[in-house]
Amino acid sequence: MKIIITESQELRLRLLRRGAELEKIGDIIEYQTEIQDPCDFEDEDDYADFCILEGIHFYYCDEGYCDEEEDTEEHEGPSESMVEVRDEVENYMEEKYHDYLVGIYNDADC
Repeated sequence: MKIIITESQELRLRLLRRGAELEKIGDIIEYQTEIQDPCDFEDEDDYADFCILEGIHFYYCDEGYCDEEEDTEEHEGPSESMVEVRDEVENYMEEKYHDYLVGIYNDADC
């Protein structure tokens, strides 16, 4: 019996093999829920998008997010393989955290 894996399934498998790196991004997103007041955002999607993108920007050390001199053990930057699958990482984080963050926004007493 031969199993055929589609391209999207293959990308998903490659992504899930990077569990520790995905967990780091998730930790940054979780941290955003501690420091960002949901009431400061226009709506639940704005809040969710902001928290997710902050996590991604910090993990990938996008311009203005990481101090080059701050190359610490805590954050060494993404591996080359994570850079290659960045679009998939963004989609995965959106799928995983969007509803959770919307719930936090909706539970806030604004």
